[in-house]
Amino acid sequence: MTTFPNLFNVFPGAGGNWQTIDTRWWSPNISVSFAGDPGVEREVTEDVASYGSQLGWLNDIVIALAAAAPDAIARDADAKQALDKLTKARVEIDRIKRRRKQSAVDKARDALADLGASDKPGYARLVRSLDPNKPLGAE
Repeated sequence: MTTFPNLFNVFPGAGGNWQTIDTRWWSPNISVSFAGDPGVEREVTEDVASYGSQLGWLNDIVIALAAAAPDAIARDADAKQALDKLTKARVEIDRIKRRRKQSAVDKARDALADLGASDKPGYARLVRSLDPNKPLGAE
C-alpha cells in the first residue's frame, strides 16, 4: 500500500488529510476470480501448482484415457474433434516449452546470429570488442 496526499484538499492547514491507495490495483499480477475463494486459489497456485501445471496433468490423463479407449472417442465426432485439438495444442505447448528452456549459450548464439544477419558492422564491432588483447575502450 502506498499513501499519497489528498490532492483535492484545498483547505490550508488541514493536516493529516492523506489518501491510501492500494497499489496492487495497478499490478500485472492481479487476478479476478468469479468462483471459489480467491485466497485459496492464490495459495494453491503459489504453493502447490500453477493453473498451467494443473491443466497439463489433466491433459496427460485425458490423452492417456483416450488412447486406452479409442472406440469411445471414435463413436463421438465432437470428442474426436476435441481430442485432435487437445493433441495439437499439446504439441505446440511442448514446442514453446522447449524454445523457452533454451540455455543462455543458445540464446546468446541465436542473438549473435540475428545480429550478424541484420547488422554486419555492429556484429564485427562486437567481435572486435571481445578481443582479450585489446585495451578496454579501444575500437
